[in-house]
Amino acid sequence: MPSKSAAVLKMFPGPRSRAPASKDSVTGILSTYGAESLSDAQLISTLLSIQAQYRAESILHSAGDLKHLLHFGPAELRDLSLSEHEASRFGAIQELLRRITRVGSKRPMILSLLQATAYLRPRCTSWTEERFGMLALNAKGELLADREISRGTATGTLVSPREFFREALRYGAVMALAWHNHPSGDPTPSGEDCLLTSRLRQAGEQLGIPLSDHIIIGADRSYSFRASERWDGC
Repeated sequence: MPSKSAAVLKMFPGPRSRAPASKDSVTGILSTYGAESLSDAQLISTLLSIQAQYRAESILHSAGDLKHLLHFGPAELRDLSLSEHEASRFGAIQELLRRITRVGSKRPMILSLLQATAYLRPRCTSWTEERFGMLALNAKGELLADREISRGTATGTLVSPREFFREALRYGAVMALAWHNHPSGDPTPSGEDCLLTSRLRQAGEQLGIPLSDHIIIGADRSYSFRASERWDGC
């Protein structure tokens, strides 16, 4: 006759031990050989918790390569059939990478159209929707913060001076630079762009945080309101 303890163990068995991961599985490769042994598709499946390996391979194939994928915006990620959770998780990974690259490095200097476009253009190349942002600068022209204010469609976005300068004040900016992209590739300003620039300049003067420029990023050229409207009087 079995003992009481044996009967209890039979009624309430302990947790079953899991079978060790196959060395051929992503988990097995990761634990045995390290992350450097994973392929690009395997890294994607691990970071986004994608169970089906073919989905990760399809995402990578559609993007072209890992470098292009890391610059994709929300619209492009939706086109890859990522779920809202997966897209949000990927956005967090993108932001983490951006912050890591800034750690320990000197603050970028944004004192000219050339410096501003060199800083901004790499991120804009794959965007299919218009985005509007603000660069908070100190008195030396060093970058204090880089904030996206608004995101719209392929033809426009909405932003108000209040939203713009609230972010500038938040980071203690001495001056602020406005930027947005034109997905069409043509940086020629619209009437709305001109009106918004005028409103931003007026608000900046009232707040004591001058608008240093408003730059429109196109496919292979950019437009500077400061240079085109000769804000410096030259």
